[in-house]
This record gives sequence, structure tokens and C-alpha cells, in this order.
Amino acid sequence: MIKILLLVIALIAGLIVGPDLAGNQGYVLISAANQTIEMSVSTLIILVVFAFAALFIFEWLIRKVFSLSSSTRGWFSGRKSKKARALTNDGLLKLLEGDWKLSEKLVMKGAAHSDAPLLNYLAAAEAAQGRGDVDSRDRYLQQASDFGTDRLATSLTRAKLQFRQGQYEEALASLQGLVDANPRNSILLNLLKDTYLQLQDWQALLRLMPSLKRVKAVTETEAEKLEQKAECGLMAHIATQKGSDGLLAHWNSLSRAARQQPKLIACLVKQLISRHADSEAYIILRENLKKHPDETLISLVPELKLPDYHPAILKLQELLRYNENNPVTHSALGQLYFREGKWAEARTHFEKALEIRPDVTDYAWLVDTLEKLNESGAANSLSREALKLALPHKE
Repeated sequence: MIKILLLVIALIAGLIVGPDLAGNQGYVLISAANQTIEMSVSTLIILVVFAFAALFIFEWLIRKVFSLSSSTRGWFSGRKSKKARALTNDGLLKLLEGDWKLSEKLVMKGAAHSDAPLLNYLAAAEAAQGRGDVDSRDRYLQQASDFGTDRLATSLTRAKLQFRQGQYEEALASLQGLVDANPRNSILLNLLKDTYLQLQDWQALLRLMPSLKRVKAVTETEAEKLEQKAECGLMAHIATQKGSDGLLAHWNSLSRAARQQPKLIACLVKQLISRHADSEAYIILRENLKKHPDETLISLVPELKLPDYHPAILKLQELLRYNENNPVTHSALGQLYFREGKWAEARTHFEKALEIRPDVTDYAWLVDTLEKLNESGAANSLSREALKLALPHKE
């Protein structure tokens, strides 16, 4: 704008001064090397004005050319970006449809000009694993991590794919170190929980439980089941490594609340039985049945191998005084009497248990008892009843 204004001023000045100089044009001599140029002052002024005008026009043309070039580049760039978005969208749709090969091809074609190439490489990694190419999957994941824009998203995707492939150790390695930086990420915590379960790393799972509950990644019921599963798994591991003595030492180190949970007591008793520590298992059962006459614990009494079953029988009879219609207690008593060869007493308790609720196992015990009593006819009839119960009902 300023240049145009200067040009207009120069023209106006020429128009004003020109007539005055017409009668006295003056003289200008320009000498350069062996060349000389002679002209009047008015001619010089006109040449200067035209030179400026030519310069301005030339500059305008240059700007137009470069502006057109920039617009052309922008048009081509926008067209490529639009095409990349279309390829990426189509590739993601094919990924959801399970067309791994085509999905991988589309998202990789769109990666070069994609607005978010990280998503393209992560989608390509999932597609590659879908068609069973783990090497290509890892290559795409490496390319995704090279962007460095979202380490968490890349690491989570890598861990998810490794987990689905059954590479639990590798998945754990991908997740390690992320918890400190992302302590409230429920997806990360749940994936870590599932990995610990697959690896049977019970201590690590128990350490993770407070974080899972803090962010409500699991419900209270799920948390309780997970803690019980982890504690039972840990007891099995300790029993294998340190025997019954190490197991009892670990049990005594647990909190009082944990040692009062029937399911954990049952896990302890089962492990002691498997280690042939039946007497120690009975002591624990006896003490806990006083406080918690839980059916799971009652059902474990017949599994014990004791030199004398009389104390156990007395304990079960004591429980019946508080709840005479408990079928589990009647069944347990029947099994203990059967072991002692007291067939009539065993028969009474098995029949009572079946009167309260039908059960295939108790039918089998009662059939064996009747055969011991030489009542084969009754045993055969009862076997048919048990068979009806065991077979699926037909409409």
C-alpha cells in the first residue's frame, strides 16, 4: 500500500513540476566505463517513475506465483490427509469385523499422511496379531513407541496383545513401571490383575488389591473372591515349598479377620489333609466349628483320616443339637459311622439327610450301607432313584 502511495506521489509531482521544467529541462550526463548517457532531467524523472512501477509490478507477480504454489501444495496436502483419514476409518472398521489382512493393509496405507499415525500403528499391530504374525505386531508396536506421544496407550496395547497371545511374562514386563505413573488407571490395574492370576503370582495380586478397591476397578464381592483365591493359592504354594509347618506358620501370621473366614479355613484344612497332617486339620476344624458351624467346614470332617473318629462324631452330634435339620451334618455323621462299621447308625443319618434334600452322593453312601446290611433289594431300588436324580430331566 505504501509503495503504491509513493508511486502516486511521484506521478503527481511529475505532473506539477513537469511544466515548470519544460522550458528549462536541465542536463544530465551519466558516465560508466566507456559508455555515456545524456538526457534531460524530466526524462530521468519519467524513467525513474517507470522503473519503480515496473519493480512494483514484478514484485506483485512474484507474490502471486508463490501464493499459487502454496495453495497448490495445500490442496494436494489436504487431499492426501483426507484420503488417509478415509483409509484409516475403513481399516478400523475392518478390524472390528475381523478382516485382519485388509485392515492391516488399509491402516498402514493411511499411516504416512494420517492425523494420528499412532492409532494407525496400534491398529496394525492388533490386525497383525489377529492373523498370527507376532513379528509384524512387534514391529508396528515399535514404530508406535517411536512417536513417543502416548507411552501409556502403546504399553497398554502391547500388554493386551501379549496377554491375549498367552505371553503373560511379556505382558507383565510391558506393564511394570506404569503403575507408579498411573496409579488410578482402572484398565491398567485390571490388566495387571488378570496377568497375576494367569501367572499365579498370589503375593503380587494381594499387594494390588488395595489399589483395585481404591479406584473401584472391582466390586466388593469380586474383591472378596479375589482375596480368598489369592490367599488359597498362596497357602498351596507355601505348603508345597515349606510343608505343613510352614503353612501353619503362615496361617498364624494372617490377621484375625482372615483366620475367621470359613473359605480360608477350608483351604488351610484341605492343604493340611493333602500333607497328611490330619490331626492338625481336625484341631483347626474343631475350634472353628464352635464359632462358625459352616457347612463347608462340616463337609470336610469325613475327609480326615483319624486314628479315632469318636471325638469327631461327638462334635457333629453336638452340632445337631443346635440344628437337627442340617443335611450336611447328617451326611458327615453317616460317613463317619460307615467307616466305623456302624451300618444301622449310618443308615439313619443318610436317610435323614436325603429326607431333607436329595443328593446323589448321599444316595450312593446309603446304597453301600444297605448292601452292608444285606438289603440288596432296597439297595437296587434306591439305585434307580439315584439314577433318576443324576440323569437330566426330560420335558
